Amino acid sequence: MTKIYLPEELNSFSRETLVAVILSMQDQLAQLNTNMERLIEQIVSANNHRYGRSSEKLDVIAGQLELELIFNEAEALTETLYVVEPAEEDVIQVMRRKKKGKREEDIKDLPVEVIPHTLPEEKLQEIFGAAGWKQLPDEVYKRVCVQPAVYTVEEHHVAVYAGKDNQTIVKADRPKELLRNSILTPSLAASILNAKYVNGLPLYRIS
Repeated sequence: MTKIYLPEELNSFSRETLVAVILSMQDQLAQLNTNMERLIEQIVSANNHRYGRSSEKLDVIAGQLELELIFNEAEALTETLYVVEPAEEDVIQVMRRKKKGKREEDIKDLPVEVIPHTLPEEKLQEIFGAAGWKQLPDEVYKRVCVQPAVYTVEEHHVAVYAGKDNQTIVKADRPKELLRNSILTPSLAASILNAKYVNGLPLYRIS
């Protein structure tokens, strides 16, 4: 235990004794500061161990999901793993030519609804004159229409007319297309977008 000196005792000390007392007090003060710093470090370490992130992880209870897996699945599963970044690779796109007849093969089993497109008699007389035309074979194209869980092929027959005198060729009006020379219809496009972006289905499964 450190001795406590009274003022009368300090006044009676010689210069050498006072110097010795001060040096002793400095050593004691330095030791106290060292002990205090160690104590602070121990308190901080104990608080981290008790209230830190590692203590907040719940133990796995049988039949119950971990909260971290619910809200932070990707980070929770890879937290203790060494993740190797994939190396960059040059991707070479191979352009494959479409197989001839594949479209007809894909839609051959779907029911077909024939939709004719013709010009009225008055329109034909206005263009070619009275009995001044003949009808050529129809121009036929196919588009796939879809209702929920029902796919139907719309086969459009566009009437084609040619004048007997000047060989003017006229086609009947037809609906506008979303994509030229494609089987895509508005209902089919809506179905694909709904399956891809609402239901989250990959395109290879939709096809």
